[in-house]
Amino acid sequence: MYGLHFGLASAPFRITPDTHRFYPGAQRGAVLDALAYAILQGEGIVKLSGEVGSGKTMLCRMLAERLAPQVDIVYLANPSLRREDILEAVALELQLPTGGSRLETLQALHTFLLERHVQGRRVAVFVEEAQGMDLEALEEIRLLSNLETREDKLLQIVLFGQPELDVHLAAHAVRQLRDRITHSFSLPPLTLADIRDYIPFRLRAAGHQGGDPFTPKAYRLLLRASQGLIRRIHIIADKALLAAYAGGGRQVRLRHVRQAIADSEFAPRGWTPAPRPVWALVAGIAVLMAVGIAPLATAPRPGITHHDTPQPAELARIQPAAGVDQRAPRAHTPVDPGSPFAARSAAAHALLSSDTGARYTIQVMTSDSAATAPVERYLQASTRLDHLEDLYIAPVHINGSRRWSVLYGSFDSYAAAQQALQNIPAALQGHGPYLRPLTAVKKEASGHWPPARQDT
Repeated sequence: MYGLHFGLASAPFRITPDTHRFYPGAQRGAVLDALAYAILQGEGIVKLSGEVGSGKTMLCRMLAERLAPQVDIVYLANPSLRREDILEAVALELQLPTGGSRLETLQALHTFLLERHVQGRRVAVFVEEAQGMDLEALEEIRLLSNLETREDKLLQIVLFGQPELDVHLAAHAVRQLRDRITHSFSLPPLTLADIRDYIPFRLRAAGHQGGDPFTPKAYRLLLRASQGLIRRIHIIADKALLAAYAGGGRQVRLRHVRQAIADSEFAPRGWTPAPRPVWALVAGIAVLMAVGIAPLATAPRPGITHHDTPQPAELARIQPAAGVDQRAPRAHTPVDPGSPFAARSAAAHALLSSDTGARYTIQVMTSDSAATAPVERYLQASTRLDHLEDLYIAPVHINGSRRWSVLYGSFDSYAAAQQALQNIPAALQGHGPYLRPLTAVKKEASGHWPPARQDT
């Protein structure tokens, strides 16, 4: 609803995990690296715990993407599984026969794991909501970890759970499982500094080109109300942006966060609800949206930056042309093979198509349309010519709209990328650069590379 008002191309604070917008700060990147290392080294059982809404599911999905080339993943997402169901559930996930006895199923699993081991692949079981499993089911998980060769574990197991999982594992009945856990990680809540970095990160990933719309006081209250939990941050930030939009403001101030908290289910103790009129206005806007009186496009107008976004009063006058599908993507036009754009696009294609060991890059700008001319002008600015060899151009789809990502450098580790971000040239700072995993960039670009214009 507030997309055009803040220059956004997509919703920045959905609570469904989106691996394209993985935030590697607040130790998330380091934990992801450590989890991947433990599994690839065959460490057996690994545990990750975190409070509700701290980002465990996002890490689980990121880990699956990271390991996909080398590891077969089995998901056990039902914590109510009984002990006798665990083996069959694993076999079903691996598409193994399950009609026989337990011994036959176990033998089929063992044979499958040995075959994968010979092929140089690993198999990992991700147990989600592990704190909800009874002790007997957890003990069955331990028995599966006994499948091994003389030198290697054949089955890697990762337990994802809330802090209650640690209490569960303290029981004497599962002491053998507890002793098999070789690595234990936890997700801390975000600090004030983390939130001040995270909110702009999400906004930039959604297409925001301007400065940070949240004020310092808004951030402090957001921290207090959310307790640093990412899901709560998303809920409050989304409603606060909506409140700012409803009031015609360009900044999210303290009062907007107050209004958002009052409309949430986790207001701090002793919280005084905000007056209702603002939310009545928001509800009115939603009604207008439903009947088509004041449509809000989610994608900004063509160009690279937007400082002339219309106010709410102007939005009612913006109507799409009759019969035009506003969401239909435009095809990329052929690219001149002799242009800087083509050269840096080809360099990006080579980078993303090869295994150089690089894992991160810095996104310095996202265009607002499929047109190449604005990006070409961006590349040819005199202040950026000295950095041209370090820039890459990759295609991206945002809400059905074709665009271009301008990337700076490629880095083997999160620490190296973070250091480069801190020292990024001033000529590349104008659009709010931020770190991105190369796997996410590659996934976005896949299948969308434009044809080169041929000389005749």
